[in-house]
Amino acid sequence: MNSILEMFFKTGSGKTFRLAVDDPKPGLTPAEVEAAMDLIVSRNIFAVEGGLASVDSAQIVTTNVEPVIFA
Repeated sequence: MNSILEMFFKTGSGKTFRLAVDDPKPGLTPAEVEAAMDLIVSRNIFAVEGGLASVDSAQIVTTNVEPVIFA
C-alpha cells in the first residue's frame, strides 16, 4: 500500500495550494500535521502567488496497487 499526505493551503490570492508528501510517518496525529502546516505558512518557503495565507485541510490518501500480469 502506498500513502500520500496531502496538505492544502489557502493563498493570499484566494487560490488553493496543494503539497503532497509520499510515505508519511505512520501514526501522524492531526496536531502534528497542523503544526507542520502552520510552520510552512509562517516560514513562507514556497514561491506561491500571494503567498501561503492559511492552513485549509489535510488528508492521507492510501492506495493499493495490484499489477495486472499478462499471460
